[in-house]
Amino acid sequence: MLLAKEDFRIIDKYLFLNQTRFRIQVRGTNIVFNVQADNEDEALEKAVDLARETGLSREIIDKIRERIKAGHQ
Repeated sequence: MLLAKEDFRIIDKYLFLNQTRFRIQVRGTNIVFNVQADNEDEALEKAVDLARETGLSREIIDKIRERIKAGHQ
């Protein structure tokens, strides 16, 4: 199953070389994408696209979340 915008959260917005950039985390993981975008919606879309391009799926993310959870116990 593919990831959607709801699987991500914006953790930072900053200006770099006069470009607005966003740090976007895959919820429940330590995976963060850095993207340049004009607004939050565009940034989330770019993060979704990057996740798909790298082969991330909901199943893979669920496995990562389980490992993170197991490591914190």
